[in-house]
Amino acid sequence: MTWDAGDWTLGLGGNVNAFYTRTNCDAGDLNSGGTTLASLACPTAGDKNAVNNGLLPASLNFSAETTQNGFDISAHINVYYGITSSSAANTPDALSFSSVDARQVYLTFGNADMGTVKMGRDFGLFGFDAIINDMSLLGAGAAFTTANPGHTTLGGLGYGYVYTDRLAQINWTSPKWGGFQGTVGVFNPLNGLASGGATANGESSLGFHGKASFDWGGSVPGYVSATFISQEIDIVSGGTTRGSDIQGYDIFAKASFGNFGFAGSYFDGEGMTTLALGGLIFPGFSAAGVAEESNGWYLQGTYTWNNTKFGLHYAESEQDKLTMLENERTTLGVYHNLTPALTLLGEYNMQESTLVGSGTDETSSFNIGAILFF
Repeated sequence: MTWDAGDWTLGLGGNVNAFYTRTNCDAGDLNSGGTTLASLACPTAGDKNAVNNGLLPASLNFSAETTQNGFDISAHINVYYGITSSSAANTPDALSFSSVDARQVYLTFGNADMGTVKMGRDFGLFGFDAIINDMSLLGAGAAFTTANPGHTTLGGLGYGYVYTDRLAQINWTSPKWGGFQGTVGVFNPLNGLASGGATANGESSLGFHGKASFDWGGSVPGYVSATFISQEIDIVSGGTTRGSDIQGYDIFAKASFGNFGFAGSYFDGEGMTTLALGGLIFPGFSAAGVAEESNGWYLQGTYTWNNTKFGLHYAESEQDKLTMLENERTTLGVYHNLTPALTLLGEYNMQESTLVGSGTDETSSFNIGAILFF
């Protein structure tokens, strides 16, 4: 919703969502309590129940826009909220508090001739199209910490794409030439996670990222994009500093054929796990400066009938340099627009993670709930 305030147009929007999730954990060969991504859903075997957010937390988004001296300028502050309480392990949830996270705080300025400059904190370019076009963006996808729900579920994080992350950045996006558009920029350097007691420090070098995209209309409308990310990392171990890198690229494409929609993505990276840039849960670097190598992909098909969309999503990821890990996810989903603002949905998810040479964890989950945009 928007309203005029003198020369400014103010905006307010956001979403609220909630899901009932029932998760079955088959610890398989491992019963590892977090050794694989599948076991992050619940570290012990058996059924778990939760009422939680989906892949998106709830949000409240503020904006202010105007045109001055020939420049379009805007400010955005988007705050995200968890609906579940956060408590330490083995402590009661009573009187604990839900989480609040200001993920996006940025300004923009530009015009049709010069393009647009963005400065502030926003989602990164690498992995962004993969996550926002995952049908589980409205739902939950892969389960995560169902015994004590976290801020969000995993969706497809670790299963086909790496989390795009929230980065302090300065970018320039070109004007649109036909269907082509490009973005280049720098971001605040990230630290990483190293094994063997080493530290992975990124402060000595800015990060760089970029994106090129092309969209088209007609009877078969579609969109393709490619991104890159690069940042130097210093691995410090035993008084010795060794150089390494976070770097990667991804490719995304989608197209519509009547009521059918198809999407697919692929990524390849170094200095990142299947889940996060720089490493998370698993190290992104060894003490000797060796960077983890990971890659992944997904394919997705949907069919829309009246106000209901049916979808099938399959994804795989693997990392094969430091931690030999393979992840698979299959999601069946039904998404019904009860009103233009309110979507009711249900999903069935199957997750499998294999720690090569050790065994496999499996998780299946069913979630049903709603998301309301305003």
